[in-house]
Order: sequence, then C-alpha cells, then structure tokens
Amino acid sequence: MDLATLGALCALGSAVAWALTSLLVRSLSSHFGTVAINAARTTLCAVLIAAWTAAVADFDGLAAVSGQSLLLLLVSIVTAIAIGDTVFFESTRMLGLGRAMTVSMSYPVVAAVLAALLLDERITPQIAVGGLLTLGGLALVVATRADAGDAPRSWRGIIAACTAAVAWGVSVVALRVPLAEMDALTAQLVRLPLAAALLWAMPWSWRDVPALARAGGAVAVRLGILSVLTAASSVMYVLSIKHAGVAVATVLSSTAPLFAVPLGVVFLGERLPPVALVGAAVAVVGVVVLKL
Repeated sequence: MDLATLGALCALGSAVAWALTSLLVRSLSSHFGTVAINAARTTLCAVLIAAWTAAVADFDGLAAVSGQSLLLLLVSIVTAIAIGDTVFFESTRMLGLGRAMTVSMSYPVVAAVLAALLLDERITPQIAVGGLLTLGGLALVVATRADAGDAPRSWRGIIAACTAAVAWGVSVVALRVPLAEMDALTAQLVRLPLAAALLWAMPWSWRDVPALARAGGAVAVRLGILSVLTAASSVMYVLSIKHAGVAVATVLSSTAPLFAVPLGVVFLGERLPPVALVGAAVAVVGVVVLKL
C-alpha cells in the first residue's frame, strides 16, 4: 500500500471517529457546557497519547521540534480545537447536528484555497471534480437530516458553524508545514497538551467541573469513549494530511455525515429518506474519483 492510499484511508477513519464523537458530544451537551466537554476530552486524549508514546515509542522527537514548527503547531491547535471544535459543538446546539455539519463541512474549500496560495499545492481537475462530488453528496445527506429535525434556524448558529469551517481550514494548512519534520504522534504530543491548557484557561470550562465530578458512571464511560475516539481520530487526521495532502485529506475527512446517517438510523431510530441515499451514492463516487 502506498503512502497516499494510507493517508486517504486514515482520512476516512478520522471521519468515522468524528461522526461518533459528534453524536457523543451532542448527547452530553444537554447536561454540560461544550467548552467543559471539549476541555475534558482533550485532556484525557493528551494523557492517552502520552501513555501510548511511553509504551511503544519514546519522546526523543520532541527535542527536535524547531521554534517555527512549534509556533505553527500552536496556531493549528488554537484554531482547530480551542476555536473550531468548540464553536462547532455550540453550533450543533443552536442548529442541530445536520445543519451544523452542512455549513461546517465547507472547510475543505477553505483549506484547499489556502494550501494553493501558501503551500503551492496543486488543485488538479481530479481533486476538484472529486471534491465537488463528495461535498455535494454530503450536502444532500445532511440537508435531509436537517429537514427531519426540530432545531430552529439561527443566524448565531450559522455564524458559529462558518467560524468553525474557517478555523479548521486555517488549522490544517498551519499543520502541514511542521509535518515535514515530524511524525503524527509527535505532532499530537505537542498539540493536545497545548489545547488542553488553553481550554482550561477559559473561565467557561470550570463552571461545569462540579457537575462533571458529580456525574455518574454512564457519563464517565462516555467521556472515556470520547477520549479514545478523539485520540484515534486526531492521529489518523494528522497522518492523512502528511501523506495525502491538504485537499484530499480534508475532503475525505469531511465525510463524517456519511457515517453519521446510518448511526442515526441504528441508534436513534431516524428514517433515511431517498434523497439521502442519492447523496450517499454521489459522495461515494466523489471518493472514488479522488483516489482513481
């Protein structure tokens, strides 16, 4: 298997994990603030990544991180998790999961444009056609999910989802440069503790700490699963950017709604309209075109 294919598979794997993550966060956000949930899952995820590194590798790669790479990693984590993930989770409360995903999944367009301008990554006809097919199919899928929901339309929610898209686009471009000198695990060893520290520095994080501490075992189990999913998703996402490039990685990782739909059918009893099936088929065709 060549590295580009590995990167594409990692992007799809991160999409599956993100679909599960979004559903879990949505189930917790009715009881706790999204900033506190984000801080807790990021902290636990950082601990998991550090423990895995100690068990199977070493921390020597940290000493070789240059000042420029450290700065870019800081930019990528602030924009991705502290801003992007937090405002996305908040947008799901205001718009519902379907509408929020519809708007925020436009981030591959932001990332591809920035990568072309700043990193000289070529947007080939194949990437353009495959990306448009994939994103168009996803729009059909999540639009049907939104129709079935009862979340009111909200300009605040739309602005939050757009902010998430821009933040994620900036983050992935900032992350691409440091990956030339380090592996995915080392990058996450730097990014996740920084993200956790930044999130806990926000006053909104601490408001829900007493409630989280009093929560029962069911909430603890969900937070644990959430942390494992975040760790797996974050490493696969970084690997996909490193080996598949910004344009392909971001388009494939944005296919999370494609996996969220069957999850909703199985676990939430949601119905799957015919338009959603058409959208899923179009998105799959787009993925195939991207990897021809």
